[in-house]
Parts: sequence; C-alpha cells; structure tokens
Amino acid sequence: MPVVIAVVAAAALVAVLAPVNGSADAAVCSSGVSTSNAFGAATGWTEFVEGNGSRGSESEGAVAYGGSLPTGMTLGTRLTGFAASSPSLVIAGSHGSGYNLQYGSAYVAPKSGVNFNGGSGTGYLASNPIDFATAFTALRATSAAWGAAASTGTVTTGTTGGNAAIVLTGTSASLNVFNLSAGDAAALAGGKHLGLSVPSGATTIINVPGTSPTIAGQAWLGSGSSWNQASDGNIKGAYAGLVWNFPAATAVTVSYGSAFPGTILAPNAAVTIASAGHTIGQVLAASFSSNYETHLNTFPSTACVPSPPSSPGTSDVTVTKSASVASPHGGDTLTYTLTAKNVGDATATGVVVRDELPSGVTYVSSSSPCTQASGVVSCSVGSLAAGASTSVTIAVTANPIAGAGPVSHPQANHWLTPYKAETQVDLEPGQQRTITLACSGDDILSDGQFRVDHVDQGTGAITDVKVLSAQTTALGTWKGVIRNDATGRAQAKAFIVCLPERTEAADRQTGYADSHRHTLSADSALVTTTQSYGVGRSTATLTCPTGTVAIAPGFDLSSAGATLAGSETTQANPRAWTFVLDVTAPVTATLSARCLRTTTSAVLGHTHELLLTHVVQTVTVPGSTAAAGNEFQVICPDDGKGVVATFELPPGVTSFGNDPRLKARAFRLYNQTGAAKTATLDLVCLKDRTSTEQMGTADPVAVVNTATVTSTSADANSGNNSASATITVQPGSTTAGFASAARVAGSKLSLRLVSSMPGVAVVRATVRGKVMAVGKVKLKAARVVTAKVRLTKAGKRLARHGTVRVKLDPSRGRTIVKTLKVTR
Repeated sequence: MPVVIAVVAAAALVAVLAPVNGSADAAVCSSGVSTSNAFGAATGWTEFVEGNGSRGSESEGAVAYGGSLPTGMTLGTRLTGFAASSPSLVIAGSHGSGYNLQYGSAYVAPKSGVNFNGGSGTGYLASNPIDFATAFTALRATSAAWGAAASTGTVTTGTTGGNAAIVLTGTSASLNVFNLSAGDAAALAGGKHLGLSVPSGATTIINVPGTSPTIAGQAWLGSGSSWNQASDGNIKGAYAGLVWNFPAATAVTVSYGSAFPGTILAPNAAVTIASAGHTIGQVLAASFSSNYETHLNTFPSTACVPSPPSSPGTSDVTVTKSASVASPHGGDTLTYTLTAKNVGDATATGVVVRDELPSGVTYVSSSSPCTQASGVVSCSVGSLAAGASTSVTIAVTANPIAGAGPVSHPQANHWLTPYKAETQVDLEPGQQRTITLACSGDDILSDGQFRVDHVDQGTGAITDVKVLSAQTTALGTWKGVIRNDATGRAQAKAFIVCLPERTEAADRQTGYADSHRHTLSADSALVTTTQSYGVGRSTATLTCPTGTVAIAPGFDLSSAGATLAGSETTQANPRAWTFVLDVTAPVTATLSARCLRTTTSAVLGHTHELLLTHVVQTVTVPGSTAAAGNEFQVICPDDGKGVVATFELPPGVTSFGNDPRLKARAFRLYNQTGAAKTATLDLVCLKDRTSTEQMGTADPVAVVNTATVTSTSADANSGNNSASATITVQPGSTTAGFASAARVAGSKLSLRLVSSMPGVAVVRATVRGKVMAVGKVKLKAARVVTAKVRLTKAGKRLARHGTVRVKLDPSRGRTIVKTLKVTR
C-alpha cells in the first residue's frame, strides 16, 4: 500500500524514516534527541491542513482542515480499533456532504453530511478539538529546526533499478541528516530517481533547497546493486514515516508516475498532488489539493530527531495487551494483561482502560480497580505521569468448542443468500479515480473488480483504461483505482459480491423453536505478498491456512506497467490463489487474498460446513474480437451462486473485466493477435444450503480481544489507543468448564458453567473427601448457565474450608475435575 524526488529552486526539504510499529517507549538515541510527538497536535493525523482543501479520493487515516473542505470523501478506512468518540474528521470551515467516515467521530458545522460507519459511540462532536493556529506555529518552528540540522550522511550519484539516481547513504541507527546541494536538487527536479540507504528504524532527514519545489520521479530502498521500489509493502512494513519537509516553500507540487511515500511537512505551502498512484504518509500543509489517495503511515510517537523547539507538554496514552496462554484448550482459564502507558510529556488524567470481551471467552475475575458488567471490563486507573505505566489483569475461561454425541437433527441445514452491488464509473480524459464499495453491515466481501465498457470513438481504445488496484480493504469493503489514458471519456462499472454475515434460520422441519442462525467468518488479516517484477510474465501464489478457502483476490500496482493475466484457484487446492502478471515495465505489486472459514460458528452445540464447487470452462477467443471484447459466460449448478471469478489467459488475450450475475459470470475478453487463443474461465460457486449438522468443531477457533484506553486530558495521538491479543482455542475433548469461583448462598452451592454441548451434567462437590453438594444441572450450548446444587447436611460447615473440589460430569463429553475457591 515508489518514491522519487525532483526539486526546483532554493530552501530546505526534510525526509524522515523510522519503523512503522516502533516502540512507544523513549527512543535510545546515539545522536539526536528522543522526542515524543514531534509534530505536536498534528501527531496521528494523515491530513492536517491549516487552511482549505480540495480532495477527490479517500484517506486511510484521520483528516483535519482548519479551513473549508467542500467535497465529500471516504475517510479512516485503516483506523481499525480507533476509539469511537475520538475525532477522525475535523473541518473548521464550510463543508459539503458525502463524507463516509469508517471509524471515529467528526466535528463539522453545521452537523450534517457525514455518514458514520464505525458503529455505536460515533457521531458529531460538540466543539472543534484543534487549535490550528497554535499547532501550525509549532510545526513551523519544528520545520525550521530540522531544516537547519547539520549533515551527517553522504550524497552520491548512482543507479537504482536501472535508473540514474541520487543515492543517500546513512549509517546511524538513530539519526541521519542529508543537506543536498543546488545541483543535487536540480538533478532531482529533472527526474533523477532517489535511492535511500539507511538503517531500518533510523530517523533520516534530507534538507533540499527550493522555495517552490516540484517532486517527480520514483524512489528506491536498498543499497549497492539491490534496490526495491518504494511501496506500501516495504514502507509500511519497515518504516513509520518518510517526511519531506519544506520550511521555506510556499508552493509544493508532486508529479509522480507511481506511489509517493512519505509525510509532506510544508507548514507554509500550498501542496498540490498533480499525479501519483497515492501518497504514503502524512500531509501537513497550509492548504492541500489532491485527487489521489493518502495512505496511513504516520510518524512514530517517539523518535530521534534534531533538538526540537520548546513547546508545551502533551499527554499521550497508549495500551498494550497480552494473553498468558496463546493456544488454550476449551475450558482452560487464562489471563489477559493490559498495560496503559503515558508516552507523552505531560500528565494524563482520568485514564480508563476498557475491554469488551468477545464471544469465545467468559469473564472469571479481574484485578483492582476493574469492574465488569455484561462482559465489558472497565478499569479507572486515574492519572499517569509522563512516562508512567500501570497494568491490570483479566481472567477468562476459553469457551469449550469440542463436539460429542450424535447430532440433534440430522436433516437440518441453512440457506445462504449471497448478493452483488455495483456502481457506474465515468472517467474524463486523463482522470484517475478511486472507487469504494461496501457490503451491508458485517457481511463478507468475496469478490470485487472493474469492467471497462467503452471509450469515446476516435479517442483511444479500452486498453487505454488502466486498472491500478482492485483489492479488499476490510472484511466487507473493496477499493479500486482506475485511470483513463485515452483522450476521450471512458465508461466502466465496479462490481462486488458479498456473502451474508449469517445463514438464514434453520429449516422448519428440524424442530428448532428459536429459528437459530450461524455466523460465517473470515480472517481479518489478509494473506499478502509484495514483490518487484521485471518485464515478462510472472506468477505468485498465496496460501490460506487449513480449514479455510481463498476468496477476494486483490492486487495493487505501483504503476500501469503490468496487467493481470491470471487469477486462479483450483478445486484440488482451494486454499491457494495464483496470480499471473504480464509486465511491460518494472513494477512493484502487492497481491492479496482473504481466507474464508468453511465451518460456521457453533450454535446449540453444532456447526455446518459451507459447500463450494468449482466450475471450469475452456473457451476459444477469436483472433479478432469486437473492440469491447467478446462475452463468455460460466454458469454455476442449479443449487449454487457464483461468489468468486477466476481465469487464466494466454499472451495476447486481455480481460476487460467480468460481470457477476450470481448464478453466472460474464467475462469480456479481447484479442487482436489475428490467431484464435484458448483461455480458461472459472467460477467458484457457493451452494444454496450448508451441510447438515456437525457437533462442535474439530478446527481451532481464533478469538481476537481488543482493549482501548482513554483519558480526560488532551491526547496527542488517538491512533495508539487500542491493542489486541489473539488466542487460538484448541478443541481438545472438553465440552464443559467452569467460569468462576464457587459461591455458597443459603442452602445452595452456585457455579457458573459454560458448555459447547446441550444436555445435562452431574455436579459433585467435595471437601477433603466429604460430599459438600451434589445435583444435576442443565447445560446450554455456547451459553453460560448458573447451576445451583443443594448442600448436604455437612455442606455449610465444609464451605468454611475456603476451597472445594468440583467434579463436573456432562452427558456429552469427558468429566472435568477442578478445585475452586468458595465465596459467600
């Protein structure tokens, strides 16, 4: 999710590189000064602009404008885990409509025009949370201080990726500073590429002269003869920010043929992105104009930088989370540890750590000062001084997932209802557009793509329309980037196919009275690879884990130097997805797929399998097709719907896209080689019904638990206020377990029990071999029940012992014995 600089005239330009997921602890600096939140109030904002903006595409991060932003856009697509009440959109001036905010809340006046997609807790803020005048006074001081730093690195000429380049080499693991000459700047302005050779994790500052710089070309990371074009894959994965700083510029223009990585720090300048695949970093500017995406890649909370100007302190709370056991068996008890830390330089007040426990674990206990209600644990830890931290713990039971015994209803299955969505895409000559589509609610995206239909007669061909990106960005969202290189208008459509979040209710003949439904699930993290490809045909394969199949194949190209000639899975190995690229100029590609779990969630102690078939068709494409291509259809069986298209094309045949018609998929193929060609077209079809019941599950279940931290004081960076820990629950043979200590109340012993199976269980509690309580209890699948068994005559006296040995013998599954603490 490639860099090159060309700069004109005389001032200073600064670039900073540091690790993406750098520690929130103070940086250890052999040179420079460890500084928290070097950008002050701009920390964590992907677009932070003092004045007006003109935008024509999405931002993956948070956006703030001190002036007007008249056109709607999609925002915050990568702010997963962002606190619902934290500001992620601020427009102090006038605004329009159609702002699709994926996470967080917004300040606009009047309160209108924002679509909040982040769920409960999001909405309009009562007041503007940003003092833009104060923030930009601080940014100008920072920009000037960094621009005046002494040079520590070397600047030479060389070759990167076969192109003449200015090569910047630094060896410090803390801070590298480069001061370019006017000649270096002129070379970059003329289109020379830029090579960056610095230690991973170091801060690197490049001072470039120029009052009205234009940036052009491409950038590379590496050393010697080994260079990789900069892209989302290697910038986000290894660096937290490449910052171009223009302390004296009043106008900055970026004109790139590929993605432009790095933060643009231009507090006095009107910044214009004339062309670029997208930018990868923050934009901190006096004004900002761009029709291209800005990708999330913010400067780290702490970094080694030149001595910063003095500024008032700001608190910055962050949270980390870990689990005591990574792979517990169902019924095991484990402990989450949550640590809140203030990495800012002022005291944080009213700090609260909050953990909404997910399904899959059941609350047992927590340390002081935490309280629990309805599965939500809140810990008010008070104030944290700068650099201080505090930890709390939460004990939970991993809910059993194993199955035992015969199915309750061997004829039961559930209907599935996939569907599609589409939008028209009109492109002016030379226009590049980013299109986003989303499934409803929490439904799962299985496929998404463009189909190019027409280019105005006499102005070019459909092959002049370039698809640079088509990929899923979240579980139910898709984003595509398309550019029209023809001299006339072009028309296209964007399509997505969605799977329902849940099955339909069980068939009526099963006898279930609650009309239960099962949840479908897919891994939140994509399987990806990022590679640089030379001219020719290349392939790459991604593989999903056992128990899943690959869906939602996607690609993101650094330039239009490649086309997708194959996107293929097989019936024999549905976990793997193979991509084929025809490359006409060196390109960096990020390829991705999502992994869909073929087993539904467990309800009432059973699961179902999703049933998929793979229809393969070989077609002959004539040697001279129509200008819009010839149409070929692949059709699912009568009991299936098409959910993912696959294809493999021979050299000389081009795909103009395909149209999902649920039971069928219509491909548009183009061939002007003069010779007929054979192509393979496939369709992965999901059957209308699931399999019949299976008791429990034999596959491990991943449980993701996310904690958040908030404070009543001003927080410098809302982007580091959440953290997750994932456990993988193993089925084992346990079907029931304990969810709390034992409690004596009157003549009863109370126990909270959790089970994967419905049925009954015998409970027998003993103290030193003597029976304290005994009885039968009813278990409910995937639910916590409070079991009350009668004390024996000696039970009340035995309860004073403080602990009790409890034997739980469920009708489905093995017997469990555990010593529990007794409370009253």
